[in-house]
Amino acid sequence: MIQLEEALARPEFESIDLDIAVADAHDHITDAVHGLTTSDSEEGTKYRTTNGMLVAIVGTSSANRDGERATIAYRTAPPSEPATRKAAKIADALKSYAVDR
Repeated sequence: MIQLEEALARPEFESIDLDIAVADAHDHITDAVHGLTTSDSEEGTKYRTTNGMLVAIVGTSSANRDGERATIAYRTAPPSEPATRKAAKIADALKSYAVDR
């Protein structure tokens, strides 16, 4: 299974620190993209397509100073995959909450 820290380091994933709580990020994701399954794990919530391909992982940021903030690792490659296109929609829905690391 892919962990959040591992996904952050993989070349087919990019990550964004967000200035919102994990629960709020989840709400934005479910509003932006339909047809994803979720599973909770120690490091956060994993979002997958119905065929099982990992789209994104949302967890608590390690740069957490002012309360809970979310970090998302989302798929950016290969571009032709439906999971990558869904991940782009997620990133677009959350980009206004992005903060510098």
